Amino acid sequence: MILRIGTGALQAECLPYGAALHQLWLDGRPMVAGLPDPAGYRAGTRYHGAVVGPVANRISGAQAMIGEQLWRFDPNEGTTLLHGGEIGLHGRDWTVADQGATHVTFALDLGHCEGGFPGARRIEARYSVDGLTLRLDLLAWSDRPTLMNLSSHVYWNLTGRANLDGHRLQVAADRLTPVDARLCPTGAPIAVTGEMDLRAGRLLDGGPRYDHNFCLSDRRVPLRPVAWLSAPEAPVMELATTEPGLQVYDGGPTMFGLALEPQCWPDAPNQPSYPPILLTPDIGPLVQKTEWRFTLPDGA
Repeated sequence: MILRIGTGALQAECLPYGAALHQLWLDGRPMVAGLPDPAGYRAGTRYHGAVVGPVANRISGAQAMIGEQLWRFDPNEGTTLLHGGEIGLHGRDWTVADQGATHVTFALDLGHCEGGFPGARRIEARYSVDGLTLRLDLLAWSDRPTLMNLSSHVYWNLTGRANLDGHRLQVAADRLTPVDARLCPTGAPIAVTGEMDLRAGRLLDGGPRYDHNFCLSDRRVPLRPVAWLSAPEAPVMELATTEPGLQVYDGGPTMFGLALEPQCWPDAPNQPSYPPILLTPDIGPLVQKTEWRFTLPDGA
């Protein structure tokens, strides 16, 4: 099932499988490196367009303390848990809870210990289009303490070409979380330097491989712009989010698309100084907001 929403120049196609953003067009231009055939999402391994979780990014050693209990998970990246495991939110059929011409809400109910995490949980992903802005609201509830850190794993490509040549990325972050060879954090954030300093913008020319969490703040804050993606003769995308981190992933050696994943910092349960991702019944609903705001190029 493909659900299309939009108004005027901005049109989106979403899938219940993974609550995924399959495609986005601005004035007829494709903005997303989605799979050509929606059936391919079930066989894919790159998390194309999906909502990932219940804990996005990595948990080192595939284990974490929740309250006074140590929880162990099934690793799916060596000894690490990535994006909630083999059957995370990306690999599930969500239900359509609400839809209209400009919006669609997907919902998913998870039982206690389903997917390895405690709590009977409900998660909703609400996509909406307003003018030249696409918005995603992620909400979560749990009946007992659990871990929750959701994110969107859309691959952006503003030119529709096979790679990211000519794309320029700017991120308003002066720190990032250092990682080891497993891409798991090793401690307190460090200052961005050299090719990891994206504050003034940098061309994505096949240089450094990006799979890093950039620290935007030390906690969730009101919605604010944090990143900008552009390319010659293409629309400009401004990303705004409430989240304290942004994982930047260049899609691998081919660099076919750029994943900009708003979220809390990775491995937070095992890093006491990181913003916490504990969700308890009295906190819910957890609300994570992201907007992608587009500007057409001059003369378009």
